[in-house]
Amino acid sequence: MSVSDLMKIFYFNRLAARVFIKEPDGWLIKGGQALLVRYRGAARLSQDIDLQCADPDRSAEEAREFVVEAASLDLGDHLRYVAGKFLGHSDEGRGGAQYFQVFLGSANVATIKVDLVVGRTLAGTPEVRTLKSAVDIEWPVDWPEVRLYPVIDHLADKICAMYERHGQNGEHGSNRYRDLADLLLISQQETVPGPAACRALHREVDRRRSLGIRVVPPVVFKAPGPDWHDGYPRQAAIVLGLQGCSSFAEAAAAAGAFLNPVLSGTAHGTWIPHQRSWT
Repeated sequence: MSVSDLMKIFYFNRLAARVFIKEPDGWLIKGGQALLVRYRGAARLSQDIDLQCADPDRSAEEAREFVVEAASLDLGDHLRYVAGKFLGHSDEGRGGAQYFQVFLGSANVATIKVDLVVGRTLAGTPEVRTLKSAVDIEWPVDWPEVRLYPVIDHLADKICAMYERHGQNGEHGSNRYRDLADLLLISQQETVPGPAACRALHREVDRRRSLGIRVVPPVVFKAPGPDWHDGYPRQAAIVLGLQGCSSFAEAAAAAGAFLNPVLSGTAHGTWIPHQRSWT
């Protein structure tokens, strides 16, 4: 990663530190930043940070007010986060995006976006990790423990995102090529309980359909659209820790081994990452 990329991760992580120092059990990191915390140096850089309220009854406005207040904490790291615009989702229950200007001393060094997720419950159990800097430095030393979005919920979200259909008649497939690269990275890093993964996927499909979203996961992995053979490799290239799977053909073979039992609901065992198989 470039120096600017590493600095952006640092700004995200110092904001997350403020949130979790203020309310340790109230939030989860999800999305791409959660993968960066799990797989330090291996996952792709995300352009925002996703924070999900642990309390599903917290409103989007309450979540926004809390994060803005937490961002104002002075941790002695010479950073200030100044709240900017807030863009609510059209569906109030989904939360919104809060922007911050980041100041290092008196210099405005970055603009970052925090996606706030409210009204959601989990299929799995959050994992607790100690937040760290993107690079090995001796300071700051006040990194808190954070709660990470469960792996089985990651899988369910990303599978559903790949197989959402858009357009009046569902004629347009997804172009979220990055989700396939993320899924394959997870498959190379994590032990996954099959029955729990199947339940999580079924639950997420039902949730999205209840919101009027058309999601049609297949029973075996297939390209969500004809453009995936060309679109996927560019996204795979920025997942630095992904082993192989640089072409769509390689990715499809690996995805079939990992995802087919989950898609078909027949994953009764456990996925073993170093064996690349279910046992």
